[in-house]
Amino acid sequence: MTLLFYRRKTAIDDIAVKPITQFPVSLAEEASEEQFSANYPNVRTVAIKKGNQSLGIMIIEGKHAEVGQGIFISDIQEGSFAEKAGLEIGEMILAVNKDSLVGSNYDTAANLLKRTEGLVTLVVSNPGKKEQPPPPAIAQSAANATDHTKQNAVNKPSGLKPSGPPSRPSTPVPELVADLTTCAITPGKDVAIEIPTDNKGLGVFFVGGKDTAIPNGVVVVEVYPGGAADKDNRLRPGDQILEVNGTHLKDVTHTTASQALRQTLPKMKLVVYRPEKIEYTKLDVDLIKKPGKGMGLSVISRKSGKGVYIGDIINGGTADVDGRIMKGDLLVSVNGQSVENASRDEAGAILKTVTGRVSLKLHRYKPVAR
Repeated sequence: MTLLFYRRKTAIDDIAVKPITQFPVSLAEEASEEQFSANYPNVRTVAIKKGNQSLGIMIIEGKHAEVGQGIFISDIQEGSFAEKAGLEIGEMILAVNKDSLVGSNYDTAANLLKRTEGLVTLVVSNPGKKEQPPPPAIAQSAANATDHTKQNAVNKPSGLKPSGPPSRPSTPVPELVADLTTCAITPGKDVAIEIPTDNKGLGVFFVGGKDTAIPNGVVVVEVYPGGAADKDNRLRPGDQILEVNGTHLKDVTHTTASQALRQTLPKMKLVVYRPEKIEYTKLDVDLIKKPGKGMGLSVISRKSGKGVYIGDIINGGTADVDGRIMKGDLLVSVNGQSVENASRDEAGAILKTVTGRVSLKLHRYKPVAR
């Protein structure tokens, strides 16, 4: 058989599906430890032999005050390959098998980690870990150096590396306590607590997130009866959740906060701030209610006290189109009639019977700047 071919220089550009580049064209395009060291603290490379099981880590998309947005390790399964390799909770994953995760979202990172096989190489940064002091001999030598030498030493990163994997977790806790499972939440302080969840949900309803009307914090609105938080009996409405398993919630979206708080793990580690006095943003909203139609919202009785809060807003309804009311707002009065001590049925009956212009007064939790 004789074949005759004609190859055009632009042939590659004309095909429907371009050839897939499996590996970087040059070593300069590969993600390496040296590439990240200039912008991220405590960068190291960890090699993990995956085997037939998972790596044993849980990740979350979050934002750290020092390193910014990224993918962080939120939990490590005991006895897993990740724990044996020395990975730590709170570390930021910069690259997986030479593929950079900087700027990636949760779905991209999760899919990349799931596809890994055999020997997995991770480049990680630990923004919460403090620099270790130099050995006594080095410290003494530095003390005898000239001012010029001292200045150079300050400007250059240390080349020393710990001899073994650091202990986990490395994320510092704001409060030193004897037992995180029993310590009390003191008003006016950032307190770390640990709640056993037995691989079930935490059982809280919260509001907040940088893409919501409460952009500067995550606040607990309700603790559901029978849930893990209710059995633990420490979280209360009005508490601000600052961290979940080492992930900061100060400047994240509501979806990211939901992913963090709705993880199903044996236990949840939280950093909580309880204001000495709960503050609210007061809202006055007027809506037009036509006879025979609702306002497109529903209320729920507060389990931890009297009154009701907005439990749901129907898409396309009057309240949704108006846009000022959000889930979690506390309903104070309807046309001047107080519902602060009303049950769900009582408040619902009032909302159903009013017509025309309806004046609503609401309170919205106001996080304390942290």
